[in-house]
Amino acid sequence: MTKSAVFALLLSCMPVARSSASDTQAPPPASHCFSARDVREVRQSDPRTLAIRLGDGARYRLELADACPGAMRAEHLQLTSRQGWICGSNEEILAVGDRRCAVAGLARIDAREYAEHALRSDRQGGNVAELATLEVRGKRRRGFGGTTAYCVDARYMRGWSEDKGDLIVEMSAKRSGGNRYYRMELGGSCNEMSSSNHMQLVSGVGTNAICGNIGDRALFTRDENIGGVLRPRTEGSLAAQYGCTIRQVYPLLPGEDSEKR
Repeated sequence: MTKSAVFALLLSCMPVARSSASDTQAPPPASHCFSARDVREVRQSDPRTLAIRLGDGARYRLELADACPGAMRAEHLQLTSRQGWICGSNEEILAVGDRRCAVAGLARIDAREYAEHALRSDRQGGNVAELATLEVRGKRRRGFGGTTAYCVDARYMRGWSEDKGDLIVEMSAKRSGGNRYYRMELGGSCNEMSSSNHMQLVSGVGTNAICGNIGDRALFTRDENIGGVLRPRTEGSLAAQYGCTIRQVYPLLPGEDSEKR
């Protein structure tokens, strides 16, 4: 198992949640609370904001009362509360080494917002060499420098479609952290998408990871009958030959997107 300073703390392999009660947990104080025992991943997008993913896929934004920078780089990280429930009150504490940072608020978020927090967290880390860590079970995978929270591996794309000006890609769920479909928001209109038969994902950093980085794009081609043979062909304009810019990538989770396929 690997803990990456610039990636995420995989809580399943490094315990960070602790309850002051016995092993039998009392009922939650309110319906919006979650159990600290269910936390699987924590990311810090700014000194006062954490994004949390639970084992069932639910995602939350945790606000701290005061700035608590560098939490993901701490040797010891614990989220503590009475009876192990996290509800967004000042009774809950994020212990970062010798520092104790009080929790001020809690809100449930969707996969799109979680992806934004994760991307900011990774970009603020500043250690590009560690971005080879893959989210699934904390293992390293050759040729993929991203996280399934906001990236896909282009090698495992199974299909694609258009939805409301966005690109929906079908992935191998086994290779994408259990996520089968992703939405890719494009930077501007992409007229060639609706008239094309084929699509290729191109990474701007020369890897297989498509994360919405600068240079990430979708290249579309359509079949044309040339001498009695169908051949893929790009549109003639320079913009079409470059492809459509990919601005943001995030998984489609059950219940969050009415167009999931």
